[in-house]
Formats: sequence, structure tokens, C-alpha cells
Amino acid sequence: MGACCGKPDRKSGGYVLGGANTSSAPSAAASASATPVAKSKVQPPSTAGHSLGGSSPAARVPGELSASALAAQKRAEAAEKRGVQQGGGKLAKKLADQTKQSPFAVEESMPEPTNTLSPLGRTIITTTRVIRNLLIFSTSSVALAYFLWSGTHAYLEQYKCPSPEDVSSAVKNCLHGAWVREEISPDPDVAEIYFQKALELQRKDLEIFYRNMNKSSNKSDSNSVFSDETYQEIEKDKALVEIQNRLARFYSRTGQDERAATIWTRLWKLSEKNTLRAQGESKSSSGLLGSIFGAPTERSVIAKQDGIPFAKQAADSWMRLGEYDLAEEALGWTLNAIDSSSTSEAQQSLENSFATIEQVGLLSTLGALYVRQSKFEYALSLFVKALQTVQEHRAQSDSGDIKDSDMWFCREAILTNSIGETLYGATTATASKQAISEKQAPAEQNKSSWKFWSSSSSSAPSKESVKKSEKTKTPEQRKKEEEALGWMQKAIAMAQVKSGQHRD
Repeated sequence: MGACCGKPDRKSGGYVLGGANTSSAPSAAASASATPVAKSKVQPPSTAGHSLGGSSPAARVPGELSASALAAQKRAEAAEKRGVQQGGGKLAKKLADQTKQSPFAVEESMPEPTNTLSPLGRTIITTTRVIRNLLIFSTSSVALAYFLWSGTHAYLEQYKCPSPEDVSSAVKNCLHGAWVREEISPDPDVAEIYFQKALELQRKDLEIFYRNMNKSSNKSDSNSVFSDETYQEIEKDKALVEIQNRLARFYSRTGQDERAATIWTRLWKLSEKNTLRAQGESKSSSGLLGSIFGAPTERSVIAKQDGIPFAKQAADSWMRLGEYDLAEEALGWTLNAIDSSSTSEAQQSLENSFATIEQVGLLSTLGALYVRQSKFEYALSLFVKALQTVQEHRAQSDSGDIKDSDMWFCREAILTNSIGETLYGATTATASKQAISEKQAPAEQNKSSWKFWSSSSSSAPSKESVKKSEKTKTPEQRKKEEEALGWMQKAIAMAQVKSGQHRD
């Protein structure tokens, strides 16, 4: 059995002649366990020169296993089953260690997914993504635009163009738009449209307010036409009046003095009308009106004192237009309103400051208006009254403010010069009227021959008129001229005092 046997062939599992007889069951089992059963193909051992017990085996059919190989294969399968049952835990641990060392090993072993979407599905997904991006972009753009819009209106409301109290947000936006069209991007037509729209919206809000107020008071005519008293309260509403005042100022800046003067005249005449409730009293409306869109719940009307600035502005506009009668009416009413309000405690506290300045300014303006109309006697009385007011204020004032004292000193010098010019103009006009009445055109007879107020100094009369007036002057007229020159010299001396102080 020993030396005559050949060497085992490791590849084929057989024997090679001339080697030792080492082929046995373990070698066959090892070859069977090394390869799977389904794929293992044991080749028949070579029969060339091979004999067991001195006899040669018979020739085998190709592909047929020998009995020893079949037995070895069965033993290998049994050993493999026992190894799987006994060493399952070790194998699982080994696989886990391999997975930790290479986390992508499982993914690499998995088959790659195949894209099974149809062209219609791809189109739907692409369209959905485009719509999503468009929605995100549009939403962001709208949010940014709204933030800029609201921020701009908040800035204008706080710093540039504060709106009247008790107005809705729509009215505020219209007023802001009008301001932009006045200051930033001037367009008078668009600005006027904004003002008119603000007035329309405010009137509608007031009508709703009073209608709800009538409903809350259980009035039967809550849905009927408003009474005259209610309409008057609507027109005297402070917010509505302020919007009209802004519109009048806009007309004045754009050179539409007649429209501005008309609005201001209507406002100061409206302020002197009395209503059922006290002037300046607030009127509230019960209900939910105040909680809807910022609607106001209280209203207040203007008082008589609120019409004073409107009357002054109307007078200035009428004077520029040459409507002296209307300007005189407005200034006269303003003086009476200031005098009547001087008895109140609030006005008495300001008697030596703002109220006195207002009175002196109005007296001077009205006196200049009478000079333009050749009503020198009226003008002289007003200038004298204004001068007395200034002198009384200077005598009673003990403030150490240099600017304030200089202001009142200059005001006194101006009034002194106005009195002298008025006296001289009255004397000259009386004397020259008789000399030139025959040569003067009928259309110019009503005009003043002395127009000192429209220029910085009175124009000197012609030589011919001076000679003729000298012949016709009476001693009384000459005396008045000397008095007028004395007033003007005094004013010049006062001006020289102050000019000498500030010359250095």
C-alpha cells in the first residue's frame, strides 16, 4: 500500500504515479468543503499507472465520481452543517465586525435602484418644483414690498407729515401721498387729487360715526337725512378742518390765492358758529366702530379761537388779490376774537408774550391795509394803538432777555416811522388831490397817490405836483407835515442807536 503509490494531485483530487500513497478521506473532505456543493465538480482520478492491490481499476465514465469521493463529499456537507449550527454566533460577530470596518459594504452589495418614472411623472415633478420656487419668490417679494411700504408710511407719519388726530389709515395714506407729491416728486395735480380723496374719505367716516351714534341713542331718524345741526358738526370737525387747511396752504403755495382765501374764509366763518354742544367738546360713539379698521370713537369740533389763524391767512391772500374789503373783514374779526379771548385764564398767562405780539401784528397789518385804501385816519389810529401796546409791554417787562428787548425796541421804531409816514401821506394826499383831480383819469381816482407801504420807502412826488401842492397848502397842513417829519426823525434816531450797538 505504501511505496508503489503515486503522489496526490491537489487540483484534481486523484493521484500521480511515482509518489507516495497519501490520498485519503481527509484530502477529499478538504476539497469538498473548500467549494460549494452546487458548484463543486470532483474530477475522476487519473488511472494511468494506478493499481490497488496489484490490479488496475476499470475505466470510469467521464464526470462520474468515485465511491470515495462521494463519501468524502457527504462527510463534508455534514461537517459544514454542524459548523454552521455551532459557529453561527462567531460568524454573525465576524460579519458585524466587517460591517463596522466597511460601512459601505452593505450598500455596495445592494443592487442599485433603477429609475422607473415615466416621462409624465418627470414633467409633473419638474412643474411642481418650478411652481414651488415661484411661490416662494413671489411671497418673499410681496412681504418685502409690504415691509417697505408700511415702514415708509410710519416714517412719514412720525417725522415728516403727521396726520390729524382721529383719522383712519386710508386718510393718513392719502395725506402722505400728497406730501410726497408736494415735496419729493412735485406734481400739483396728483397732490390735489390726494387731498380731495382724503376729504371725501373723512366725510364718509364722519357720516358713519354720527349714524352709529344716532343708532346707539335709539333715534328713529338714524338712517334718514342728517339735520343741519349734524352737518354743521361734521363740517366743524377738527380733523376735517385740518385737512381743508392743508389743502388751502397747498393752493397758496401753488399761486392759487383765490381758492386758498375762499377755503380759509369759510373756515373762520364756520368757527364762530355755535352748535348744540360746547365748542371743543368731544362726542363719543358707543359700539364697535372704534375697534374696526382704527375708526375713531370720539370727535371734537373747532372753537372760535381756532379760526384766528385762518382769518389771518385769508386776509393775507385777499390783500395780495387786491380784495381789500374782504381782507378788512377778516382782520377786523381777528382783532375782535383776540380781544374777546383775552379774558380767559389761559390767555392772561400769555398776555405779555404771544397774545401781545399777535395784537401788535394785526394792528399793523390792518393799518397798512387802510393806507392802501387811502383811509389814513383809520390807519393812524391803529398805528397809535399798536405803539401804545408796545410801550406798555416794554414798561412792564422786566426780563433780561436781550433778544426779546431788542425785538420790542425795533417794533416800536417801526411803528413810529409808520405813524410819521401816515401823517405825511395824509397831508400830501389832501393837498395834491385838489391840484391833480382835473388831470387824473377817472379809473385812477380811487387809488392812493401815496403808496409807501408797497415799497421800502415812499416815492417822492414830482416837482410839478410839489409846486402846486405848496401853493394850495394851508398852515394846518404844513404843521402836520412838520409833525410827520418829527416822527420819522425819531424813528431814524432809534434805528441809529441799535445800529451803533451792533456795528462792532
